[in-house]
Amino acid sequence: MKYYFITYQATNKQGTDSMWNQVINVSPMHFIKRISKIEEQGSRTYNSFVVVNTCEITKEQYEEFKDMF
Repeated sequence: MKYYFITYQATNKQGTDSMWNQVINVSPMHFIKRISKIEEQGSRTYNSFVVVNTCEITKEQYEEFKDMF
């Protein structure tokens, strides 16, 4: 299994971009597709999700930081 630190962004209804960091245990593209679908089915506040940056991390780093972002 691979683990990643990911930075991604989306645009809100007012046209402002927001950016988030997160550690994940799925591929960055699977993550962004899943988060986009959840948002479409939920509040629809954000759209146009994109991966800005990603870095592979160790399982230990994932465990340490998974609840911090």
